[in-house]
Amino acid sequence: MEHNLLSRILTGEANAEEKAVFYAKLGDSKADEELFYEVKSLWLRTSIHKSNVDLDTEFNVLWKRINQLSKRPSYFIGKRILKYAAILIIALSIGVAGYWGFYQNQKSNIYNTVADSRKSGKSQLHLSNGTIVDLEKDNSQIALSGDQKITIDNEKVIDLSKDTNPNDLKMNEVVVPFGKKLQIALEDGTKVWLNAGSRMAFPTKFKGNKREVFLDGEGYFEVAHNQKLPFYVKSAEISIKVLGTKFNISAYKSDKLIETVLIEGRVAISEQSAFGFLKGESILVPNQKASYNKKDRFIIVKDEPNVDYAIAWTEGWFKFNRQSINDVLNKLQRYYNIQFEFDPGFPTEDLITGKLDLKVSIEEVMKTLDVAAKLQYRINGNQIYIQKKISEIQMRN
Repeated sequence: MEHNLLSRILTGEANAEEKAVFYAKLGDSKADEELFYEVKSLWLRTSIHKSNVDLDTEFNVLWKRINQLSKRPSYFIGKRILKYAAILIIALSIGVAGYWGFYQNQKSNIYNTVADSRKSGKSQLHLSNGTIVDLEKDNSQIALSGDQKITIDNEKVIDLSKDTNPNDLKMNEVVVPFGKKLQIALEDGTKVWLNAGSRMAFPTKFKGNKREVFLDGEGYFEVAHNQKLPFYVKSAEISIKVLGTKFNISAYKSDKLIETVLIEGRVAISEQSAFGFLKGESILVPNQKASYNKKDRFIIVKDEPNVDYAIAWTEGWFKFNRQSINDVLNKLQRYYNIQFEFDPGFPTEDLITGKLDLKVSIEEVMKTLDVAAKLQYRINGNQIYIQKKISEIQMRN
């Protein structure tokens, strides 16, 4: 039905064929086209202003617009357009308000922990029923099963099937502090490795016509293949759709870029806008990297011959090829939960290449790094002061 297609167009769920049919039909009438983009504009304005927008007032403005069109000569606007407009309003009032309520409810339960919870302390599992579980190990393992049981480090078992107050809208969340890592096996068989300073929201059991998780940080995914249920990894800016594959995504809020490296399979990357709108889809094949620039809002896809570098952290290594010193040290800050301070004039954008063993102490790492980056350092607690290495000639002078 037309209103179902409209709903799928607005939510970004329509496939390429459905989009082609919809926009071809829309192009038959200028009035239809104007009305549709009026509706889409309302949808977007609502998403941008969030709860500050009065939906009822916005709907009334749009309805007034339709009434104005209906007073024009019959050759300009007919019954089909009015019917279509009514469908738009109904779909919008139900779809936007309903989806907005769902979206807000979802967001209120995703990343619901305080912002600095990743800077110290233990990894934590925040369950959908409100229970918070501390994870004792530096590299904890969590496994979900189809019967809604969660096993932690092969020892502790939590049975959510007996939850007397289930809330399907709420998701579980894992929070990994700086200096820690975590592995999680989802109930569909998908495996995820989460890097330091990351968090991920996920359901106890996937429902509906897709599998969906939310990531803030870095994760390596080995997605269990299911042709009928596509798997989505969503950050605040992009959405990655897969059927079964292996890839790494680094999507820290503090970073300028979101980088996705594909090891096996095939993924589609789109810009994630409000209410599920997906824009600018880019397809990745193995040995490619997609970089999304948050400021300029575009995706660049390039060949990546060293895909093993992207996932070396899962084995306790940090490999880098012509990366800026600043980027390297930013990652070390998360791995070791430390803070770097630079001497004025230090060339933070100089490019370096190397490999660091993350299984040793930060002192050992810095001994290796001072050669590759030609720097001097001084460690004071969790603060490390960096300055450019003084050559022997300079010392003599």
